[in-house]
Amino acid sequence: MFTTMLTWMRSIVAYLNKHRRRSKILLFSVWSMFLLGLTYLIINCFKPFIFSFNEKHEYITKPGRHIAFILQIVLYMVATIYMFYIARKSSSIERIRYRAVGFTCLVMDLFLVLQIFDPRYPSYATGLIIGICVIHSFVESGERKQKEIYDNIARSLAENYDVIYYVDAENSNYTSYECRNIYGDLDMQKSGSDFFADSRVDISNIVNKSDMELVLAFVNKDHLISSLTNKRSCSLDYRVSAFKKTHYVRMTVRKTMDTSHFIFGIENIDDEVKKEKQHLKALNTEKELARRDELTGIKNKTAYTELEKSVQDNIDSGMDYLSFALVVCDTNNLKKINDTQGHVAGDEYIKKSAMLLCNTFVHSPVFRVGGDEFVVFLRGSDYLNREVLMKKLRAHVRKNLKSKSGPILASGISDFNTESDRKVSQIFDRADKDMYNNKRALKKEESQLQPN
Repeated sequence: MFTTMLTWMRSIVAYLNKHRRRSKILLFSVWSMFLLGLTYLIINCFKPFIFSFNEKHEYITKPGRHIAFILQIVLYMVATIYMFYIARKSSSIERIRYRAVGFTCLVMDLFLVLQIFDPRYPSYATGLIIGICVIHSFVESGERKQKEIYDNIARSLAENYDVIYYVDAENSNYTSYECRNIYGDLDMQKSGSDFFADSRVDISNIVNKSDMELVLAFVNKDHLISSLTNKRSCSLDYRVSAFKKTHYVRMTVRKTMDTSHFIFGIENIDDEVKKEKQHLKALNTEKELARRDELTGIKNKTAYTELEKSVQDNIDSGMDYLSFALVVCDTNNLKKINDTQGHVAGDEYIKKSAMLLCNTFVHSPVFRVGGDEFVVFLRGSDYLNREVLMKKLRAHVRKNLKSKSGPILASGISDFNTESDRKVSQIFDRADKDMYNNKRALKKEESQLQPN
């Protein structure tokens, strides 16, 4: 009976998973009573005061037997009161646990009393059986349901990972699990004594060389302890080489609630990376289209404004910006063409003007900043050959003027002067002024070509 009492109380404390001071006192009391019971039995062998047997081998109770029963009754009664007291302050799930255990202790008490009055009937054993049934019916069914919930949560989370490592934070022992199907069922693959040492070997074998140092630094015990001090998880994306292909994977590391273990989750993110690249490509295409002139296909005013701001920021910050020049152009006679030949002809005239500039300044971006206005940002070889290219452009325009075919473009140019220029607008204004001078010259030349 004392052995049953000891194991029963130990199982209750372990089952409730509580390590409070009262639980320790309860266990201490049970152990004390168990040792006291053993002492009683030893003494009883020499001087029977609990029980004895007569000549017919019949069991004879002694007054000391009542002391043992009373001690047990008191203990179970204290346990009953303690369980019902805690149940009042507990949540719904824990309340069921405490009430079930308290009711079991109460049943044990009642059957112990019956055992005192009728030692021939196995009342104590009956009470123990009923108590076990109560635990099974009221508690384990709830535990099973709760376990099913946790299992479903674990499976759902496991679906995201290809491999999960459960690593002891103290000694680095580990077990790996592989998710083998879409339902997230885990299959244990291997275990080892030093996760971090084994990981270094695996990393050197399968991780892309460009990412190897980054991954080695991440899968470091001291680094992970530091990283997870103030946050719940940390992760790293990297590439691995397998089956002659490169795959993108993500390693996510968490600590268990009791901080005793690391949980490493490895997932394949190839599809995610592919979608992200497609999204960025579409986004870049959308941005590029937003910076393109629909009619001519060259860059528009938005693109020029962004370029101007970027150049201005560099000038403002004192950077030695690369040499460049601005060419400002304006088409002549566009209004006349629109009025006499229609807007379709006018649009073709603008397209040919843009094409002429692109064919002349091959290595520089061309912008349409207005209905008939263009700007060319000369750089690189075009900047070095700017005088030759400007002569080529103006010669082509005069040829068009004389043949009365092709676009007539007035043009002006101005270089960036690192000593005096503080604003991009200063360079633009000089080029614009030069363009108007060229426009007047072209108008004059055009009037001279008109028949009297």
